[in-house]
Amino acid sequence: MHELLLFASVPAHQHHELLQQLAGLTAMQPQHRLERRLIFKAYRKPGLINTRVGASQDVQGADLQRLNKMLNGGMFYTQVVGPVSEEDFGAAPGTAAENPDALMSGTTDLPSGTENAAHRYSYETQPWKLEFRDIPEAGTRSAVTSRLMASSSLPSGDLIPAMNAWGYSFVTEYVVEGDTFIHNDIVIFLHRVLHYPTEDQELNEPRRQLPAFSQMNPLERTGSYVLQAAITVQEGGNQEMMKTASQHLFGLREQLKSAVRLEQADRLALDTRAK
Repeated sequence: MHELLLFASVPAHQHHELLQQLAGLTAMQPQHRLERRLIFKAYRKPGLINTRVGASQDVQGADLQRLNKMLNGGMFYTQVVGPVSEEDFGAAPGTAAENPDALMSGTTDLPSGTENAAHRYSYETQPWKLEFRDIPEAGTRSAVTSRLMASSSLPSGDLIPAMNAWGYSFVTEYVVEGDTFIHNDIVIFLHRVLHYPTEDQELNEPRRQLPAFSQMNPLERTGSYVLQAAITVQEGGNQEMMKTASQHLFGLREQLKSAVRLEQADRLALDTRAK
């Protein structure tokens, strides 16, 4: 599959107004999205990856074949994405199934300072999806960013044993917060990147608990957002389909030109190769 994209920077003061404009354009309310994004780096040369690890047994059939093809390619950074909610931040660890009687009686010992003491976040049941994004293609005549992409479901919970067996080591993680709109075949994502509190930055594995959401820090100190418009083309080799997708993105750019300036991204800024 190929992904075609255009991007725009959105100042913080324009965020609410642009949300309203996008809601009017797409005739839908914004769908709020919060995602944990874990970054892994390949450290093993292609051809040496063994997919016969315990956790991978939960990935079946076509998903496993697609996953093997992604991870058995060149040496890249890749990301693992897991949906979360704002209530997961600052929640007590574990699941309600651990001690339902205590939860009902209200006698559960909860960490002080939690923002939502009744909610419990479970790392063991956290769903994940692996997303591979190649470096954008060079020398294309189109004024959109085009890159090879693929995604596959992963087992829930602890990913480290499986990812290590596939030749990937954990680097860091961050959170993406934003709102999604659908306009015909275009997915519009107005979002920002959030970092964890600075004292938590030295962890060498994914967090099993999440801090209070109020402690998350925007990567861009001015509070600006990124507007991403993306179309996925199943047959990247079909030039007619790629041209049509590009034209749809150009049409959206024209519709939003009075509000934002959608542009092609810097190719090297999206370089995912591990050096």
